[in-house]
Amino acid sequence: SSKDLFQTFKRFKPDKERIPPAASIQINSRNWKEWLGHKSYYHEYLDFFHQELLQLDTLARKGESKATGSSLPLTESWAEMPAAPLASCMTKRVSDYLAVLIPGLCGSTGPLIHLGYGIEFGSRLVTAEGLAYACISYQSATACYIPSGEALTWARESDISPSPGQQREPKKGSPRSVAILSMIRNDKRLDGNFDAGFQSRLNVVMSSRISLLKSYLGIWTSQVHSVSEALQDLSQTCGLLLFTATNRAGDEQQLDKNLADVLLAIHAARFLMEILSTAEEKEQLIKAIWMSLVATYVVQGRPKISVPAAVFGRPHSIHVEPQETPTTSSADDALTETLTAVAGMASASNSTISTWESGIPGQSVGRWRSLCHSAIHAERRVVPKIVRALWLAEMGHGACGDLFYDAALRALGEDETSDESSGPGN
Repeated sequence: SSKDLFQTFKRFKPDKERIPPAASIQINSRNWKEWLGHKSYYHEYLDFFHQELLQLDTLARKGESKATGSSLPLTESWAEMPAAPLASCMTKRVSDYLAVLIPGLCGSTGPLIHLGYGIEFGSRLVTAEGLAYACISYQSATACYIPSGEALTWARESDISPSPGQQREPKKGSPRSVAILSMIRNDKRLDGNFDAGFQSRLNVVMSSRISLLKSYLGIWTSQVHSVSEALQDLSQTCGLLLFTATNRAGDEQQLDKNLADVLLAIHAARFLMEILSTAEEKEQLIKAIWMSLVATYVVQGRPKISVPAAVFGRPHSIHVEPQETPTTSSADDALTETLTAVAGMASASNSTISTWESGIPGQSVGRWRSLCHSAIHAERRVVPKIVRALWLAEMGHGACGDLFYDAALRALGEDETSDESSGPGN
């Protein structure tokens, strides 16, 4: 009926962006910041970043051969190039752009996931796509959570992200974030219905509860003491949240794809931190992902978190009551995601899997290798990415009572009984 059509239009109207000016624009190194958040300019941003990386490629090769970068396939990997200066130039340029974009990505995991795969696999194409994706996803309303020039909160580290096989001594006790999310679960100031798409609801939460969410961020940053500890805390928390009973699934626990995206963003952070230049930038990246975790947790209905005593022992207790100052901020126009993260384990070769295994105890390698080979053939595209991220989390933080392995096993088991469109968050 006309009434139904009108109600549907009203519901989806906030998701639509205003029609951009008819005149085309040309993005360059001087004006690229002027169009941040404009979804319509994705192709202009992609052309700009592609040319930027291609130019670096060409300059780095001039002394090596007569062939120029313009004659190379777009998908060629700089990670496999023998010339170290090429990789150095690429990472420095990507780092310069990413550092500017991080504050505006507090509620957007998709661009970080995409860019993370570009860096991890050394793909010039995927890296350019990831930067363009980040530019159109930039939300100025979230930049207030991580002000530019903010002083370093955590201790500096010389080794932020250990290579696969070099495990840190895991911290004891349940993740700090779990106690904070339990507070958020019971905070009535976050009650409310969000009748819109996922990203729109996320933007509403981020823009309408600024002071409250910043209070929770302050609590968390005071409870962890380094980037590596924060990364472990996030990894463990996402492992616990991967299967929850969200607001779209009643009491039945299912794989939550939106919370799984936070896990994939943490996986991406392990590689993005390797190219970021300063400790402050790395800290900002982790804080941005934590804010995405909190906002996603709220939008997904603040599900109950079960903490196995056999894994973590007694949970941490935090007795702090965050305060909220009334705000008149309204949500910016929601931006829907236009790309799907690529790369995943489906394209991983046996040699890649062998690289992950280096330095891992033999018993652990066997079970993960079997699980990964099964995950490659999973019907749901997100499953191999989840399994791979959980394996790398165990390599970096230890088994944590088989938290990561059990979550991966459950993700693979659920794939046999569900399809791509089922489960919460769809």
